Amino acid sequence: VTGVQTCALPISREYRRLMIANLGRDFVPLALHMLGGIQFGLFCKRDFLADVKEVAVADVTCGIGNVFHNKGAIGAFVKVACKKGDDMRMLFVTAHMAAHVKNSEARDADFWRITSELEAQAPPRFLLNNRASSSSSSESILLNSMDRIFLCGDLNYRLDLPREFTQQSVAEILRLSREKSDDSKAKAQLLRQELLRHDQLRATIAAQTAFPGFAEGPIHFPPTFKFDKGTADYDTSPKQRIPAWTDRILFKPVGTRVLE
Repeated sequence: VTGVQTCALPISREYRRLMIANLGRDFVPLALHMLGGIQFGLFCKRDFLADVKEVAVADVTCGIGNVFHNKGAIGAFVKVACKKGDDMRMLFVTAHMAAHVKNSEARDADFWRITSELEAQAPPRFLLNNRASSSSSSESILLNSMDRIFLCGDLNYRLDLPREFTQQSVAEILRLSREKSDDSKAKAQLLRQELLRHDQLRATIAAQTAFPGFAEGPIHFPPTFKFDKGTADYDTSPKQRIPAWTDRILFKPVGTRVLE
């Protein structure tokens, strides 16, 4: 599953063309959908296609007044036949959430709006019958009904740290990473972990104010946000954005292993 921000329709068509061309004939598109600048592409290996029984797509707007499409999410419900037991119910979501350091609570609210709206649009056969299945009042029928959930995109959570300290730490991480030695790699990872201690998304998951029970793979790479266009330099514009890991891939951990 892929998610990306685009603008004009010709760019949207080109993005879809590139996805199909680069993945090749071994992959088949199950769902291609656009919501404003948000693109969604879900692909399946061709030799697995016979096991896919049903696909349904839904979208949710989270922009100003919950009307504008600059923020929101697209989700695909997928039912897969299993050799043992019932069919597997899967949900794939790409999202673009509220921006700016101060808006962590708004991002949490975006998550719950997305969850609620996707639940309202889900085919009934994808949902469990009653709320007794919910193990926590903070969860929803939707989250508990799916056997697998994968949620990715520009979730926009930031680091609650001063810009200068963050940039110095990131510069040191990059310097250590270039040295290639095991000792340097270990020091770089310790610095990354120190920055991630102040990551808003991790704090949100720990407090269960959003994404209850979700997990992600280890982060072994520098912050993905925000670069001057066409360079490897972090934002030097008047906005002076603090480097952060805004682009994430989350999943419900039961039955899922991170391979790479």
